[in-house]
Amino acid sequence: DRTETVRFFHCYKRGVDRVFVDHPMFLEKVWGKTGAKLYGPTTGDDYRDNQLRFCLLCLAALEAARVLNLNNSEYFSGPYGENVVFVANDWHTG
Repeated sequence: DRTETVRFFHCYKRGVDRVFVDHPMFLEKVWGKTGAKLYGPTTGDDYRDNQLRFCLLCLAALEAARVLNLNNSEYFSGPYGENVVFVANDWHTG
């Protein structure tokens, strides 16, 4: 077991809270460093840390809704708790 710390960046636009998650592990597979290969060195071959990186992203998303002061509307301010919908469109977040 180990503890990882993530950073959240939040903006509220057009009635929607948008939260971005940052961690150094996410930047290890970026343009230039891996030849634009985000999921694996070759098609069908995953990086060994994919499961850890994707799990960290999913757990951070769940935690954000629980702890961040989101939804800057006149009717509600504070953590969403269970009243939240996640929109996920990639296999590792869906």
